Amino acid sequence: MRTARLKTDYQPTWYHCFNRIAGTRRDLPFGTVEKEQFVRILHRISKLYTVEVMAYQVMSNHFHLLLYAPDQVPEPEEVCRRYNAFYQHKRGMEPDSDACRTWQMRCRDISWFMRHLQQLFTGWYNRTRPVRRRGSLWADRFKHSLLESGTAVWRCWNYIENNPVRADMVKNAADYRFCSHGVWHQTGRHPFSRNLVRTALPMLQGMFGWKTLTEIRQQMDQALIWKQEDDEAKTGFVLSVQRRVRYWSDGLVIGSKLYLIEVMSRQADAEAVKRHRPTCSQGSADPIYVWRRLRATA
Repeated sequence: MRTARLKTDYQPTWYHCFNRIAGTRRDLPFGTVEKEQFVRILHRISKLYTVEVMAYQVMSNHFHLLLYAPDQVPEPEEVCRRYNAFYQHKRGMEPDSDACRTWQMRCRDISWFMRHLQQLFTGWYNRTRPVRRRGSLWADRFKHSLLESGTAVWRCWNYIENNPVRADMVKNAADYRFCSHGVWHQTGRHPFSRNLVRTALPMLQGMFGWKTLTEIRQQMDQALIWKQEDDEAKTGFVLSVQRRVRYWSDGLVIGSKLYLIEVMSRQADAEAVKRHRPTCSQGSADPIYVWRRLRATA
């Protein structure tokens, strides 16, 4: 039975979204062509929706995305401009139409964003196999974690970018070209730099005083190296793959205690919120808390 997906449409929200293909962990069907196509579709989808992509990681059987969903509904003219451009004016939409009003809400919805992304990639994947395949590619619905703006976003961002290092695919995340950090290094420009300037940079400037994208990249370089070399006691989120995946993949909400309570109080039963004990990132000078997944009410 499907449970209601946790979203906070009443305020701007950061999300860590991810999914894995159906099959076993040893199934690695995504090669260079598949990864490049996933990134192309991601760029195309990002122009239709107002959901902002901040970081991405495409692995051999799964992907990770760091997304920012605004709380504001886009203007009808903006929605029509995006829609008509996406369909290359083969489909038309007028600002005063029912379809436009529907798309105003969809444009900022991560569920529609992720659904559209996965459907387009699955359709392309099925059509281009030597023996044409049918059916779903993904193991389940995409999973996501809500991230409190600030420390939780920055740590999750580092976690996403460091995936190929943990998988022993490369020694440095900058050498992997199917992630935003690798592209940033290899081309000198972040693939979604406008989003970073508009949304991520003000957040990080308020936290750490970083004023430019160059500073962010330099700090991330240091953070990724530090995560490779430091030991378990110093990281807060420990280095073993099992523990780290458990925090970032099983966490429903990640941030301060107050943020967890605020979000879950709107979604879960009051008694369940009182009984739940969030997991703390031990050993960190700036601890964050994790609310594990639970059944949420609609």
